[in-house]
Amino acid sequence: MVSVHRGKPEAFLENYCSRLGTLLEARYTGLALLAAKQEADAAAQHANESMLEAKAADLAKTRFLANMAHELRTPLNAIIGFSEIIKLDAIQAKERYPQYAEYIHDAGILLLNIINGLLDLARIQAGRVDLDEQIVAVGELIQSAVRTIAPIAERKSIYVDCELAHASTLIAVDQTKFRQIILNLLSNGVKFTEPQGRILIDSGFDSRGDFVISIKDTGIGIPPEHLERVLSPFEQVADHLTKENEGTGLGLPIARALIELHGGNLTLSSDLGAGTTVALRLPHERIHGVAPATS
Repeated sequence: MVSVHRGKPEAFLENYCSRLGTLLEARYTGLALLAAKQEADAAAQHANESMLEAKAADLAKTRFLANMAHELRTPLNAIIGFSEIIKLDAIQAKERYPQYAEYIHDAGILLLNIINGLLDLARIQAGRVDLDEQIVAVGELIQSAVRTIAPIAERKSIYVDCELAHASTLIAVDQTKFRQIILNLLSNGVKFTEPQGRILIDSGFDSRGDFVISIKDTGIGIPPEHLERVLSPFEQVADHLTKENEGTGLGLPIARALIELHGGNLTLSSDLGAGTTVALRLPHERIHGVAPATS
């Protein structure tokens, strides 16, 4: 049965609209409350995740600083210890002064490298690194880094081989920082490669026309679960790696940050016990042809 309202049409319409408005208000208030609750839950979850990330970062930095204290004390103890021996001016030790001086020099270089690494990372993270770009042949930069690392590689009987089919390719980069990238990667390769090992440097173009430099070593390799960690500042890999090899672990993170400043990227692939390959990709916009052949 249909109920017909027999009052004034205006009153009926007013009453109907009022009831409809109340229902709609209640419905949309409920939806708003539900949406607000969902937003609050999402915000709480995000805050909790951020807190966990912050705690993990603090823990990583604490571990890093503890390791750094050890890294700094080691060369400082050598510098102080051998300089004190010389200071005592013991007659029987004078013939060994050149050797002590060499120890002090090596410890000083190690200490300088550690401090430079920390300063580089601080500047990069603060966004205070600018690129002084120049066009240079990629082979020149790589060969310069190879010459620098050669004495250390020779002492470990590690063969460094450059197979640069595109050595004359011209790239627009900050020469100092790009050379540092290559040097950091070569230093890591030498550090984690056993005597009689080999490091191969190659280059080429990928399907997008980007320029790729690969540095492959025959070292101890990196466990798959640690590939991302070794690229993160303040992270350390397994103790047996860090204890047997000097260094702060900043070489790879700094190299990645510097190549990203050039608009490129760094990727790692590794086989535990067989070696590691680092690939540097420069975007094709940074390629400026080929250097003319010299007679």
